[in-house]
Amino acid sequence: MPQDTDINAEITAIIKGIFTAFEEHDPEGIEGHMHPDSTVWDVFTPQLIRGTEERNKFHADDQEQMQARGPLTLTVEDPEVSSWDDTAIAMYYINYSYEPPNAMEGRARITDVFRRINSKWMVVHHHEGVVPTGIPPITE
Repeated sequence: MPQDTDINAEITAIIKGIFTAFEEHDPEGIEGHMHPDSTVWDVFTPQLIRGTEERNKFHADDQEQMQARGPLTLTVEDPEVSSWDDTAIAMYYINYSYEPPNAMEGRARITDVFRRINSKWMVVHHHEGVVPTGIPPITE
């Protein structure tokens, strides 16, 4: 896959900044990196989230569920970034752990699609999924 160390560093900084904004309860810090028409498949939300209006509602709901849990520990692993002209894809993992009340933990794999628009990298699609823990048993 095509690699560019400058683009890799720029995309990595954007991704880590987005998750820092999430931890700091700052949806505007996330939205500053999202194209207005971008879409999101969230790990906890079944429907596709489309555009700024739906993302704003999603951020409010997401922050509400986050506030109902205990402190969050979040680790973002360095992404694998591939780029072609004004398009880039970043693939990476996050590990998360909420303390009580309503404790939970998990590992998600994420793919972000970026477009460089007016010299700025913007997320046009963010896709999260729970990392499988193995092959489910086959029953007859």
